[in-house]
Amino acid sequence: MASDVQESSAANSTKPRDMSTRIFLGFLGFIAAMYAVVLVYHTTNPPEAVAENSGLLEQCRQICMQYGLVSTGHIRNDAEAYLQAAQKRRLTEGLSVVLAESTFVPEASQSHPLLGQAAPNFGLPDVNGVSQELSHLGKDRPIVVVFYLGYGCSHCVAQLLALDKDQHYFRELDADIVAISSDTSDHTAEKYKEYGEFHFPVLSDIDYAVSTQWGVYQPETDDKPEFMKHGTFVVDRSGKVIWAAVGNEPFLDNKTLLHVLAKSQGLLP
Repeated sequence: MASDVQESSAANSTKPRDMSTRIFLGFLGFIAAMYAVVLVYHTTNPPEAVAENSGLLEQCRQICMQYGLVSTGHIRNDAEAYLQAAQKRRLTEGLSVVLAESTFVPEASQSHPLLGQAAPNFGLPDVNGVSQELSHLGKDRPIVVVFYLGYGCSHCVAQLLALDKDQHYFRELDADIVAISSDTSDHTAEKYKEYGEFHFPVLSDIDYAVSTQWGVYQPETDDKPEFMKHGTFVVDRSGKVIWAAVGNEPFLDNKTLLHVLAKSQGLLP
């Protein structure tokens, strides 16, 4: 009689454990299935040359896949992974050592209509909705102006992350940094809360007026689709554009930017 009670009690105690195990295994199976779907999609849709008519997220996916990266959904972590794969030079020495390397050849500026011209002024809202003007941000100081595709794109955020990590070098050269996208101020503020902020102004150009003026945004026409490119510009103390890079991928060579800034101030031969 006692043994029957013990057996019944043991059977009853295993039922909740069996149900919990089934639920847990079912959850693991669901995660595995979802991951398999992601892998199949990326395998059957290999990266190609980024097409100008592809959407922003598809552009981001294709660029990241070129480095063997698959999105995890966490923008900041994916940006870090992109930096590790794509950034050729990570700066760890003091600025004097960075600038003294005699064998280093900075990347040459691309040709651009703004080169040698006064940088077009703008007034755009920052993450707090406060208007920031280029003429004030870069008043009597050099400034790096970056156009990125938005905080929903990991490889776009990677450039801002790289600049944020190296910002102390730019400060030593008395240079400011400003980043611009079509994200609203509220959207950027939400992403700051979720992933962390950057320590330079990030501005909102929701109608692409400034991006168009700086030649990084192409509005849709009868024969061309809408397209936005990454743009990095160096503006010297006099307010003149002295260096430019525009393309499908962000410019990650901060060492080149530092050399351009230093040379513009007579700090290099």
